[in-house]
Amino acid sequence: MKLEQAIHLIQPGVSDQTSIWADLGAGSGIFTLALNEILGFGGVVFAVDQRLDILRNQLKIQYSRATIHLYEENFTNPMPFLPPLDGILMANTLHYVRDQESFLSNLRDSHLKPGGTLLVVEYDHDMADQWVPYPLPLPYFERLASKIGLSLPEEIGRQKSIYGNQDLYAAYCHKGSL
Repeated sequence: MKLEQAIHLIQPGVSDQTSIWADLGAGSGIFTLALNEILGFGGVVFAVDQRLDILRNQLKIQYSRATIHLYEENFTNPMPFLPPLDGILMANTLHYVRDQESFLSNLRDSHLKPGGTLLVVEYDHDMADQWVPYPLPLPYFERLASKIGLSLPEEIGRQKSIYGNQDLYAAYCHKGSL
């Protein structure tokens, strides 16, 4: 995916340019770089993944507008280094989490501010395979969000995957305010 495509896919779900976000499972960093562009100079992004070599090298040649912090950690482990977050982005990562309900409940309680946004980019199919072991099609994400007390997710984008005849969807929901 190109940077412009990533920006277009998630931008409607990122409402405040002075906010603090985490990109969990940042991988090569394309969505971290998209958040960098969307949030601009007032934003902060915490990129978390076990390996961030590609992103680290990209940041050496690309101008960083937002403040970007890199943490080479497994995003499924406790993350005490994260401050309270305005938003959490998980792009192509939740399908690696076996117990998505417990994981998202913990994220909601431990890291997401009241009114904060959970933004997900996932494959919209329900067949598990070696690359997507725990699929999260949009109807399942809607039920899951409701079950753990998040608002009903709103789909904000859709794109064909480069891997076969699958669609990627982007959807966001919110943690209720206190």
